[in-house]
Amino acid sequence: MMKKMLILIGLLATLLTGCGKTDIVKTYEKSEDAGITVTYYEIDNGTWKCDGVTYQFRLELSGRMPNAESDSYYTILTDNKNLTFEDVSKSLYGSLLEDSKIMEGSIIVEMR
Repeated sequence: MMKKMLILIGLLATLLTGCGKTDIVKTYEKSEDAGITVTYYEIDNGTWKCDGVTYQFRLELSGRMPNAESDSYYTILTDNKNLTFEDVSKSLYGSLLEDSKIMEGSIIVEMR
């Protein structure tokens, strides 16, 4: 009886550790020089992970803010593939509460 229990526990442990297992393809380490604001990871199933949260998309957005001398660049992890440079910029610099709501569930991981 004890042997059967140990075998069953071993099988369960094997199944549970194999479920949802993901492998990191690439790590983006936090680096002020590179403009990376937080460490994040590319996962082998095509998703992205940061601070324990998984995101479907990594968006690279660039554009020029009004009166700026050069372009700005953002990398965003999000489940909203429709975010635009303007949306992200407004969420950072806008004064309206609605401006910040567009970024709910998203995170800026790189800024330059």
